[in-house]
Amino acid sequence: MRLTRVSLLKRVFEEQGQTLVMTVFCMAVLLGALGLAVDVGVLLHTRRQMQAAADAAAMAGATELFYNGNNYTNIKAKATTAAQDNLSNAGKTINVDLTVSPTLNPGGVSCPSCVQVAVSTPNPTIFMSTVNQWMFKATDFNTINVSAMATAGAPGTSKYCMYVMDPDDPDTLWIQGAGKINAPGCGVYVNSDKDSALCVTGSAGKSTVSNIDVVGAQDGKGNCKGDPGAPVNTGVKPQTPAIANQGLPDHPEDNCNSGNTFDLTASGGTLSGDLRSSPQTAGYKNYVCFKNQTCTKGKKPTCTDAPVDLGGGTTTQLGPGIYVFETGVTVSGNTTVGTGNNSKTNPQTNANGGATIVVTGTGAFDSSTASNFSIWAPAETGYAYNAVAIYQPSADTQDMMLQFGSSSSYFNGAIYAPTTSVTLHDQGGAVNATDLIVGSIHVNGTVNLTNYSSFNPLTTPFKKITLVE
Repeated sequence: MRLTRVSLLKRVFEEQGQTLVMTVFCMAVLLGALGLAVDVGVLLHTRRQMQAAADAAAMAGATELFYNGNNYTNIKAKATTAAQDNLSNAGKTINVDLTVSPTLNPGGVSCPSCVQVAVSTPNPTIFMSTVNQWMFKATDFNTINVSAMATAGAPGTSKYCMYVMDPDDPDTLWIQGAGKINAPGCGVYVNSDKDSALCVTGSAGKSTVSNIDVVGAQDGKGNCKGDPGAPVNTGVKPQTPAIANQGLPDHPEDNCNSGNTFDLTASGGTLSGDLRSSPQTAGYKNYVCFKNQTCTKGKKPTCTDAPVDLGGGTTTQLGPGIYVFETGVTVSGNTTVGTGNNSKTNPQTNANGGATIVVTGTGAFDSSTASNFSIWAPAETGYAYNAVAIYQPSADTQDMMLQFGSSSSYFNGAIYAPTTSVTLHDQGGAVNATDLIVGSIHVNGTVNLTNYSSFNPLTTPFKKITLVE
């Protein structure tokens, strides 16, 4: 049929069918955008997973470096395991690159205690691989490598002055009566997961601490819902103080033998006077052990274990060493163990002057009758007893009574008794530098604590491993 000019122009400018063309074009664009969005969303999700894996790997590597030294093979093994465990539910393989003592950015400062971890994994794409194969017959974008980096180390110190480590009992920190904790700038950590882990009676004094962190919560019933005077953070993650991993022996009494053990039964169980030059002073890093018994008289006398009286109500001095009391010890009089500079503003243990009291066996530690009790803990990194003034192993759960005497006492060190129930009495402002790591604690007087790390920043074991970058 012959087209006229008019009919030809009409067909050229006719709009019928353009909507279909535009719809098909827009749907293609939308489907492309949707496909790209899916790919990008999956990649971002993987990136978050990889960052979590990198964080976990860096923390694990830094922990291994801190506790067990710079063994690259062991550090990488710990970091790789942590990264893989973090991605175990994602069904992904992971590559781990690790640098010990990296240079931090910005600033270009080397961090000897740090571990830097870079992790990566290939992530498959959907839209990008399909388009690439369709248009370019290529497989360049079938997978995209997703990576993340993290650095962790122990450049800082823990702010806790008190760790209450019982994991599952109620009222593990009980502040009662006139009890209060005076520790400005220090925190308190409560490990129990019970809703009644913290108990503050209504009449208790207001504690001066920065915060109280509780794995469980404060008891909200009866008299236990008192105001401790500091913010209470509940539901915190469980943790272990670094001092628990520095190699303290589980059975220190195994170091006692016939050549270094003194049986004080015949002398009435008293250890007193200036003993710094006597065989009863161990010497730095050496063990001396003491035991005592009380015996009945008669045809068939019987003997039972009894605590040693350290001090005898007089002035007593023991030099450096590790003193194991196998039947318990009661501190009395004016007693000093170890040697230090006697400074109130900056107390420091003398070089090779540190001492530790160890309580094992059947007896307990009791300083509630001491008029003045000072102890200078070792201050040497890498030493198992570093910063430990009093040690009661986990297997020995007998109760402990603490009172440090007058304000002229020096207590430069930590009490590490992680399964022990401790009662703290008012000591008149005696404690200058100490951390308490105990099972549970009953505070019925004013307890003054200062963070050990503030006086011993170079040797403190209370390091806090954190993410640096």
